[in-house]
Amino acid sequence: MKHPETKQKERYALMEAKNWLILLLGSLLIIVGYLLMYGEGSTLTAYNPDIFAPLRIRIAPIICLSGYLLNVVGILWVARKK
Repeated sequence: MKHPETKQKERYALMEAKNWLILLLGSLLIIVGYLLMYGEGSTLTAYNPDIFAPLRIRIAPIICLSGYLLNVVGILWVARKK
């Protein structure tokens, strides 16, 4: 039979609160990036020049990519033990 203190020492979380915060921020960046890319497209009858706006083709994908990279950092982050 194990001692109660031993059971407490064996229980640990795979990720700490800081990891979850980083994952949350990365996920929010991804959502914001996709929302910035969202918009009306061109149809056969009407051309929409906004599909080539710098916000939609340059800035929003960079925001999405940074969100994905931040999620990887949040998963791999290891807190220093004191």
